[in-house]
Amino acid sequence: MNNPQKIHAFLKANLRQGFCDDCLEKKTGVDRHEINIISSTLALFPMEFTRASASCPQQCSTRDKLVTRAV
Repeated sequence: MNNPQKIHAFLKANLRQGFCDDCLEKKTGVDRHEINIISSTLALFPMEFTRASASCPQQCSTRDKLVTRAV
């Protein structure tokens, strides 16, 4: 499974749960910079994924980050 497939599968397996790029890196082992590109690309499909600046639902930080979730 390549890295885009890993991110896609992980988000789909965790529907409606948002993850910042840092948390996605920890959960999938994919490099954070690559996650940024992959997540931005997935957000081009708004019927399946959203990406917005918000507090990470995983509570990893108090500052806003880009959060991606499968809808």
